[in-house]
Amino acid sequence: MSKNILITGSSSGIGLATARLLAAQGHSIWLLNRNTEKSILAAAHIKQAVPNAMLHHVHIDLNRLDTVRKAAADLLSLDRIDVLINNAGGLTDKRYVTPDGFEQQFQQNHLGHFALTTALMPLLLRSKARVINVSSEAHRIGRIHFDDLQGELAYSNLSKYAEVKLMNILFTKALHERYHAQGLTAFALHPGVVNTHFGEGLGNNSWMWKLMSPFLITPEKGAATSVFLATADVKPYSGSYFKKKKLSTPSGAALDLVAANRLWEMSEKLLQKL
Repeated sequence: MSKNILITGSSSGIGLATARLLAAQGHSIWLLNRNTEKSILAAAHIKQAVPNAMLHHVHIDLNRLDTVRKAAADLLSLDRIDVLINNAGGLTDKRYVTPDGFEQQFQQNHLGHFALTTALMPLLLRSKARVINVSSEAHRIGRIHFDDLQGELAYSNLSKYAEVKLMNILFTKALHERYHAQGLTAFALHPGVVNTHFGEGLGNNSWMWKLMSPFLITPEKGAATSVFLATADVKPYSGSYFKKKKLSTPSGAALDLVAANRLWEMSEKLLQKL
């Protein structure tokens, strides 16, 4: 049965591969991207491989929450959303502040997706949808600094990346706890170490990524777990973390429901200030 699947960050890398593989299975794909031109090029790429692909464009920039709210308002007109894949994200070479006033990695990896998912919640619940959050094994060295979510007191780009990837799993846990009884399912995953533009965020250390490139997996292999979670019968495992299409035990910090609820409540308060 064809599903309505929304994918953020689907103009390149893992997101584009995910969109193409799911389109090849006959699903309708909504490409949620900040760069419309790149999104159109991505659609053309998908169409080359899947001529009958059912593709739709939605402009969204996770670093500008007004675009997140507009995208959500438009998407609420759909008859259903079967799967939302919160795939977009990345590493920055140093600390940046978004136009909304938040540290960029925090907003593009966590808060923007939190805002999108919660805004879509009425339709997600009505559809008994799946929410899939792309995290990383980097979460294992992450620690949530609740007293300094914006990295104003201390900042390291790699430490912040590990922190926001931990947030992705805590967000997944909170979604499951709050909405599983109403039919929503939520999953987090590690895609693998994929040969994408991620290394650009290393700044002066980007040479390390180039050195590693022969050992990195393809975006198609990186997309495999997202595609699996979007289509397989995994409902009994809602709230879990996956790696290589299999259940994986995340770090102890990622299993902390008190932290998951605290992060949810703080994220809500931050959005209410705008």
